[in-house]
Amino acid sequence: MQYTKIKSHPTLTPFVECYYHWEGHAPEPLAVQTPPNGFCAIVLNAGAPYSCSQGSDTLTPVPMAFVSGQFTSNYRLHLHGTISSIGAVLRPATVHNCFNIRMSHLVNTRASLDILPGIDAQKMLSEVNHMETVNGRVAYLEEFMMRLLPAAKSNLSIIDEAIDFIDSCKGCITVDAVANHLRISRRYLEKKFLEKVGISPKYYARIKRFSILSNEIAHSKRIDWQHIVSHYGFHDQSHLVKEFLEFNQMNPTQYHLLHKEMVRLIKISN
Repeated sequence: MQYTKIKSHPTLTPFVECYYHWEGHAPEPLAVQTPPNGFCAIVLNAGAPYSCSQGSDTLTPVPMAFVSGQFTSNYRLHLHGTISSIGAVLRPATVHNCFNIRMSHLVNTRASLDILPGIDAQKMLSEVNHMETVNGRVAYLEEFMMRLLPAAKSNLSIIDEAIDFIDSCKGCITVDAVANHLRISRRYLEKKFLEKVGISPKYYARIKRFSILSNEIAHSKRIDWQHIVSHYGFHDQSHLVKEFLEFNQMNPTQYHLLHKEMVRLIKISN
């Protein structure tokens, strides 16, 4: 299987983290685990339908074209058959900035793309299905995002600055420090953050910290646990393990081994 990340046009950088294309075949049922990462997404699936689960064994069918908000714990994609999907990985407030929808409604949710004003999900799926190349699909999705750019720019606010500040601190920052940095009240920050991102700034900072440190753990051959604990502001190693269990339902060592196994199954390229 091949999972490819593609950078967006520089104009879209404040709104689009990257695009991805995933293709391959799962002859037997395959579960792919993903931890929360602080991003949202718009995804078009030209392959076989699949399901997802989060926090239980209950499988939920995934719409063939969907928009997702923040995820607060790991989830599993349950795949079987042809894998062929294209997606835009979006900055936390991009969906709100483009469509003015309240993001708390999309937390831990993959909703049909039709919920977004002015979007014809079936038409988009049909058009993507008729494209034979990865470049053509990526260009199609980028053109779609370009059309949303004027609305996205017009809805930028100080909350987007708060997101950028939290990201620059790798999530190792308090809500009071963010509010003081931007010279706004904590109450205003929390209220507007919930509207534009879907979760509180404190929770987003925790997810961002977890996402960055879990990526470091996943890609390290040897892990200096004391460095991880001190660098990311944990009290001790037990605090780190507790955070991992909450967000990922496994300890850091288990995640490191699981990621090595997934790399064996899925070739990732940038």
